[in-house]
Amino acid sequence: MSSSTLIEVFGQIAFRFTRGVTEHYNPDEPEFTLESFGYDPLQSTGREWNYRPVDELIYQEYSNRETIVPRLINACSPVENEETIAEEDSGMAWKRLRPSILQTVCKSLYFGAFITFLAAIITGIFFLLIVYLCFKTILNCAFYPRKLIPVPVQWTRTISDAISAVFYYTWIFVNLSFLFRSYQLKGLKKKLMLVSFFMYGLDAIYRIVLQVMEMPYYLAPNVYQIPIYAFFLTCICLQLFLVVRLLCVRSRKQRLICMCKMLVPTFLVMLTGIFMSDCLYSAYLRQSNEGRLAIALFAPLSGLAFKIVSRICAQRLWTITHPGYSYVLLAPCYYGTAIIFRILQADLERLKSIVILGIIHGAGEVVERSAMVVIDHICHVLCKRKSAPWGSFRTPRRERLMADIAILSMLSESSAIVSVNGFIYLYQFVYVENSSLLELLQIFAIHTSVQLMIEWFFTSMSLAIETRYQNMAVMAVWRKRWKRHVLVAFFNTLPLAVWNSSCLLMLVSARFGLNIKKPCNMPFT
Repeated sequence: MSSSTLIEVFGQIAFRFTRGVTEHYNPDEPEFTLESFGYDPLQSTGREWNYRPVDELIYQEYSNRETIVPRLINACSPVENEETIAEEDSGMAWKRLRPSILQTVCKSLYFGAFITFLAAIITGIFFLLIVYLCFKTILNCAFYPRKLIPVPVQWTRTISDAISAVFYYTWIFVNLSFLFRSYQLKGLKKKLMLVSFFMYGLDAIYRIVLQVMEMPYYLAPNVYQIPIYAFFLTCICLQLFLVVRLLCVRSRKQRLICMCKMLVPTFLVMLTGIFMSDCLYSAYLRQSNEGRLAIALFAPLSGLAFKIVSRICAQRLWTITHPGYSYVLLAPCYYGTAIIFRILQADLERLKSIVILGIIHGAGEVVERSAMVVIDHICHVLCKRKSAPWGSFRTPRRERLMADIAILSMLSESSAIVSVNGFIYLYQFVYVENSSLLELLQIFAIHTSVQLMIEWFFTSMSLAIETRYQNMAVMAVWRKRWKRHVLVAFFNTLPLAVWNSSCLLMLVSARFGLNIKKPCNMPFT
């Protein structure tokens, strides 16, 4: 094959992945018709996301739908000009609307600073406040032998933990409220709340019964935690079953498939968390500095695979979720994996290793965000087991989801940097003696600011690439919907902070040790 042929092939691929989707998209293509997703318009339930009027949907950063290109004609000339002007392909006409490269870079740095510094720092501080409360209540006298923990302290820990469990059981309800429009869940919210609090009641009773039997679950063997996980999974499945039964007028098989698509992102983040806390963290602690650096470098690849699977599932919820709300289903996966893997980077002692790993991760994130469309296209072809033209996977709905996912990725990674660095130094302040608060704050500020500056650089690079060369509406969506993204971040940070406060404690305590010489007292005494 000649070089000119290769250039033409790659040129066509680049064209199909960068042209405007709203200009070339054909909703009547078999791949994208509603019937191909198991939906019959004659069976409308009145709860489809577009059943009622919606606000203006943002699909692209630049669009030429309302652009008028003037053309001058010499009406005084008696001779008709037979020259024809070749019109630019409408799919690439959006490039005329782009600002200069300098303006794009400045806008990217501006919006990147808002995401990386302002929103992420606020979210990270909220995470640390929750962790501090957990250290003083749920994790009070952590790792003390049972005989050294007074019974009143045991009861305080059990009651505190039972109260904090309510955030787990309302987690899925809050995300469903963000995922669907208000009229879609009309008449169902009371049932969802009833399921949440019923399963939460069983969970709280189980924990208290174990305490009455003088076997608190946090000191009992792992087998006693199985009912707690069973209650939580049952709560999620029951709520999703009620939602799918109401919104999907389909066969039982299709309802089950739809329910699995909604369940996969949450299930994967739980699976990742259990695997990391029980297996990978233990292997990480047994390694030397070089081995720990290698694990911290390659461990996020497993999270990348889970993100791809979750994205594919979210893209197939065609009729029941608003295009601008679908990313909520992926929020637990993105925020959870960011915290789980970022702690490995923050645990490295040398600042040089942290910088090197931060640069590698930042470059990897740029590649991942920029290649999301290509990666999802390949995975889509593999799942369908049939070829598809390059770029056919791009639809307005998927382009909007990609823009929201890019914001979700940037915000989750930046928030995780503040959260895990703060966790390490907050642990030293609470559990390690002779820790100077001023010295800890100084080291925390240096390490966190260095990582955030690296993250800001790569976030700005992602924004510039995705908006200028892919026409992905990242900055446009953030400008219009930043409040919703921040709220989703807050409500997902709350249960993740409670859960990670105990999981990350094992990793951090192995590095700094524990002081069990002082007596175990009641919280805040």
